Parts: sequence; structure tokens; C-alpha cells
Amino acid sequence: MSEAIEPTVIPSGEPALRSERRARLKGALLVSIVAALLVFPPLGSQGISTSDEARFVLLARDMLERDAWFGAEVRGKLYRNKPPLYPWSVAALSRLTGGLTEATAQAPVAAAAVVGVLFTFLLGERLFGLRGGLWAGLVLATSYHFFTHSQKFLPDMLVAAFAAVAGYAFWRAVREPPGRGALVAFYAALALGMFAKGPVGLLPVLTVAVWLWGERGVRGLPTLWSPLGVSVFAAITLAWLGPFLALGTGSFARNVLWTNWLDWYLGLPVPSRLANLVSDALVGFAPWTLVAPLAFVCAYRAWRADPAVRFAVLWFAVPLFAVMLSAGQRTRYLVPVYPGAALVVAWWADARGSARTAAGRALAWAALAGAVGAIAWLVAAPPFGLSLTSWQLVPLIAGAGLLGGALFTGLLAARPALLIQGGAIAMMLILGSGIWVHNAWVNRTESYKDLAELVRRNVGDTEVAVFGARFFPLDFYLGRDLHRIWSLEEFDAYLARPDRPAVVAVLSAWRMIEGRTADNVRVLDWMDVGDEEMLIIRARPPGAPGTRPPPAGEPWAQAPR
Repeated sequence: MSEAIEPTVIPSGEPALRSERRARLKGALLVSIVAALLVFPPLGSQGISTSDEARFVLLARDMLERDAWFGAEVRGKLYRNKPPLYPWSVAALSRLTGGLTEATAQAPVAAAAVVGVLFTFLLGERLFGLRGGLWAGLVLATSYHFFTHSQKFLPDMLVAAFAAVAGYAFWRAVREPPGRGALVAFYAALALGMFAKGPVGLLPVLTVAVWLWGERGVRGLPTLWSPLGVSVFAAITLAWLGPFLALGTGSFARNVLWTNWLDWYLGLPVPSRLANLVSDALVGFAPWTLVAPLAFVCAYRAWRADPAVRFAVLWFAVPLFAVMLSAGQRTRYLVPVYPGAALVVAWWADARGSARTAAGRALAWAALAGAVGAIAWLVAAPPFGLSLTSWQLVPLIAGAGLLGGALFTGLLAARPALLIQGGAIAMMLILGSGIWVHNAWVNRTESYKDLAELVRRNVGDTEVAVFGARFFPLDFYLGRDLHRIWSLEEFDAYLARPDRPAVVAVLSAWRMIEGRTADNVRVLDWMDVGDEEMLIIRARPPGAPGTRPPPAGEPWAQAPR
């Protein structure tokens, strides 16, 4: 490795070093505990309600049932759209704990969120000192989308966690004295990030390469070279990629490497989605979006003088632009962006937050107005089906008031500790109480578990197909793979089978077929799942009457059973 960049002065003497290590350990424990208290208590309290999430749980189930660790299938089809680290971790944990549940499926994601917060603290501490690291960890843990994605059944949080590890390892590698084995850890984290979700896990390489180029030009790039690190990267990658290739190199290159990985990210972005993505990013970093403009303006002014500030800004900007310029723009792809934003906000609060400015005063009043508006909205239109007299509104209203007070006073009086720590406590109250209300609402309104029970009551173990969408959560809660019907002709042929299988279809799909098959089928039952009315359909027995739906435009639930 080339010489270290920007030597950092370390306090001399063994007592000073021990004190520094103890402070770092206490800080690491604090941010880890805060993150864990937020993300772990709700595990398993929300059912699986989207097909994007359910597919990973179904992969884990197939791995457990068939020991298909490399050839897992969803509905009988080999699934290689994403690398298998997340379903592997779910399957392994489920085997250790005795069964696959929503909690075991969610636990690896929650653990990754804690790791992401921890290593953002460690990176921030190395960049800006202990307080900068602490505040970066608190800001990240309590930002809205980072928390909500810690509660999902998706691998994006694993990518963010390994990126945070890679960033910390890289910075250790280029400071003086360089960390022993730090570049090896950097490459190991890169490999695990790619193991979690493919090429997007390599974004830290692009970020550190841009930073090195800016610091030293082309001659800075060899800093990344580590034969042992590259060997570790290759070993980890080949451990899972090799078996994937053994299942068919041609199909892998065409259907997986290009279609599902490279083309998804390297294709042209969709302009109509760009505004939505920017909006999602602003909402996702709330409430710290309010102070982000102050932080980034100050970072711009400090750009030339401080390489650590340059690194933190690039840690945010490079992945953000990579997502914005990709063809596949999804809100969840923004998760690795938030650690960099948290680092910049924490640096600003520590280094510049005590300066009183006109912009700070204006944002203080904006924060107060926002808090008043949020409280008024909670009272006028309680979210998630709550009533005005529900006790569950109390922590939400109290949290909104506390958050507004912390932001207002912290900005107006230029008290950064109150701003960050008070804001973090308020967000812990809002997020920690709000997630239970949200999960209960999802379980009431989008319950595939209840739909599965309704299907069992009506058709027992009869074969079931779905028509109108994927509906993967239904496979999970029924405990078996379902068949998907793609066309009206296939629907007719399926229901005409002598064993009389059943179909779960959305009302909009029924409207497509009602004129041609309504006399030949019976609608056994129905229920609302999210925005869809789900019908359980079966061919009528000989001599039994068919079932006609209500007129078009009239909700099915208003029709007599």
C-alpha cells in the first residue's frame, strides 16, 4: 500500500491511548444500544404483505425444506435474480431457532441496521472525533427511512451495513499509522456487500476511488491495491458465485448478470421517477433533512481545507448519484446514502453548529411550524385508523412536540447538543411507538395471513392458483407454492380441470372474465387486502348455480353472499 494520507495526530502515552479506547468503546455501546432498542422490539409484529419481501422468505423456506442452498426456487422456478446471502441468513437462523417465522426473517435486517449505525459511528469518530461519531450514529439510527427499512424483509440494509464497514476499514487503511489488515477488511466487506445484492455492493469502491483521485490524482489509486484483500474478495465471491455458474453459465450471463444486475443499474434513468426519488430522499432523511442544507453549505466551504469532510460528502453524494442515474430507481436503493448524510450533519453540528446564523433562525421557525402542523394533523386526522381518544396518539403527539422544541431551540440558540440529542430522543419516541401502530394497521388491512386462513376454510388442501398479480405472501402463509395464471385462456383451462382447483383473483381480474365464465364458477368468499378485493373462485359442482358479481363499479363487499 502506498503511504498513508493526511496523518492523524494520536495522543502520546499509554494512558491517553487507553482513555481513547475506553471512550470509543462507550460510544460504540451507546449507539448500538440506541439502534437495538429501536429495531429489535418490533421483530415479528408485522406480517409479510408484499411480494418483493415474500420472495426472500420463500427462498429461505425452500432452502430449509430441500436443502437447496444454491438452487433455491420460488414456485418451482430457479431464482437467481439476487445473490443468496439474505435468504441464507434467514434459513440458518430459522434452523437454529426451530422454525421460519416473520421474526427470524426480519432479524438479519435488524442486525444489519445495528451494524450500519455502529460502523457509521466508528467512521465518524475517526473522521471527526468522538462527538462527531456519536452524533453521526444517532442521526442515522433515528432517520425515518433508515429505521423503516430496518423493519422490512429485504437485503438493502445488509448492503448499507457492509458499505459502512468498508468505509471504516478504508479510512483506517489510509490514516497514520495505517490499520493492520484494514484493506483486507475493506475487500471482505465489499465481497459481502455484493453477496447481499450484487454489483450495488461495490459502490464503496467507486466512492473511495473518487476521493483518492481528488486527493492525489491517478497516483492515489494504487492505495487500494492489496493482493491479500483481492484474494479474500475472490474467495468470498467464488464461494457463492461458483455454484451459481455451475447451474448454467450461459443463462447466468444472459438472464442474471446482464438482465437482473447490470442492465437494471446501468440502463438509462426514467426522468418521471427522478422527482419522486428526490422527494423520497428528502422524506427519508427526516427530521435531519431540515438541517442538511446548513450542513452541506458549510461542508462546501470547508471542502478545500479538510479531506475528512471531502470523504464524508462523497460518501453521501456518490451513491446518491449512482442511484439517481440508474434505470432501476427504488426508494429502498437510497438506504446506503443516509450514512454519508448523517456524517455530514454530525460534522456540521460539532464544528459549526454553535454559530448563530440567519439561516439557522429561519429553519428554527420552520421546525416549530412543522411541529405545530404535525400535531394538528395528528389530532384532526389520526393515522393508521386510530381514534382521537386512543392512548396510542399520546407518544406520537408528545414526540412531535419534543422534536419541534429540540429543533427550534437548538437552531435558534445555536445549541448543537440539544439539537442532535434532543432530536434523537424525540425520534426514538416517535419511531419506537409509531412502528407498533403501523404494524397493527398493516396486519388489519393487508393481512395475507387472514386471506390464507379464509382460503383454507373454503377449499382445504385443494390446489390453489393466483390471477392478477404475484401474491407471494399467500404462498408463505398457506405453506405451499401456488400456481400463477397469466392469461384468460389459462384461467379457463385451469378451472375446467376435473379436480376443481381454486383461484384467488383480484376483483379487477374478475371483471375481465365475468362475461364469459360467471355462469360456470362460484365465488366462495372474498376479503379486502390492501387496495384490492380478493375473491376465492372455484368451478361450480354439476347442478349448482353460478355466482354473478355485482354491477361494474359497485364494490364486491356490498353484494349479498
